[in-house]
Amino acid sequence: MEYIIFHMDDFFMHLAPLPRRLPSGLALESIAYNGHKTRREHRTFETFNFSFILSGGGIFRFRGESIAVKAPCVFIQWPGELMDYGPCSPWETWEELSLIYPADQLDELRKRNLALLRKPLWNVRREIPMREQVDHLMSLLQSPHEHGRVDRIDRACELLVVESRLGESRPPLGRDESIIRQIRERVRTHYLEHHDFDALARDYGLSPSTFRRYWARYVHAPPSRYVMSLRIREACRLLVETDFTIAEIADQLRFDDPLYFSRRFSRLMGIPATEYRQRHKVHG
Repeated sequence: MEYIIFHMDDFFMHLAPLPRRLPSGLALESIAYNGHKTRREHRTFETFNFSFILSGGGIFRFRGESIAVKAPCVFIQWPGELMDYGPCSPWETWEELSLIYPADQLDELRKRNLALLRKPLWNVRREIPMREQVDHLMSLLQSPHEHGRVDRIDRACELLVVESRLGESRPPLGRDESIIRQIRERVRTHYLEHHDFDALARDYGLSPSTFRRYWARYVHAPPSRYVMSLRIREACRLLVETDFTIAEIADQLRFDDPLYFSRRFSRLMGIPATEYRQRHKVHG
């Protein structure tokens, strides 16, 4: 039976029943997200899972070995194996995205060198490509029933695993990527502020043209579009978690005109804000 439970801090989607038009050979069974996981897991699974720890940390125990978990990293859960993992001191929670594959996909995962028993956990040192792929996957999950969308989700999940593995083995950040990463984090944490990107580039010792060339290389979206995507993501959260009106949400996100906010939301999300709220709001 097909079902979707969606909330900005917690969702589960069972995708196996959705028909694939162009099967990739790796069909996702389900996907789950927990923004504030506190529970310790001590059980076996019937599926093969990738758990992406995006923030926080804790412990992962597998076959007698205890491995410290610190985001960003990925660990795997093998079918039939006892798994023991979860947040612990000094972290109270962690943020987890889980890709869940049926056990009969294990041989295909092995063929693609994505399921390695000798490597149950890997740290992601070059994380920008992986986090960009997470953002892309989250946008696809907004409308999983759209024509061809589940095919794209299957491929986006495989690419997410690939980016995490490549991020593990890549060399240390070069100066240019390190600077863009710092600017990106500054913008991400202050996305409601106005940013003069030319001035910001000079603050970090880059000319505006050099900044834009490096930004395009590592972030893959123009600075203004990146900021807008952050504001729209927060709008999604407010639509689901609060009863604020569209005008109130637009005001909180510093849009001068609610109609402009509504147009941008529809363009980026593919549906109007009111429809998004109707689809995803959890009614207690």
